[in-house]
Amino acid sequence: MRQVFACIWRAHEPDATFSQVEFEKRVPRLMVWLKGLKAQGKLVACGGGGFSTHSGGLTLIAAATPEEAKDLSDGTPMNEIGSTEILLWDCYFADLVHTENEGKLKA
Repeated sequence: MRQVFACIWRAHEPDATFSQVEFEKRVPRLMVWLKGLKAQGKLVACGGGGFSTHSGGLTLIAAATPEEAKDLSDGTPMNEIGSTEILLWDCYFADLVHTENEGKLKA
């Protein structure tokens, strides 16, 4: 059964010492990873943001099992400078009305 998992990424370094340069160096590989998830039909949604003192992001992944979700989430290059927690995420309704960045994910 298809389930949705929230892959919540959090930088290892707090904002005060976080290297934006190191983050940006990984963005091209991050886009490749996201495009791969989308091509497989696994990407539900993604976005960046942060915690009160750390950079972060959220990727919603469709997977059959928690193990598959972990395997998929292990592919993000952002884990080199942070870590990802995986949670089963109940999605009841999604209406993707903000599509201005969709072109970045076209395979």
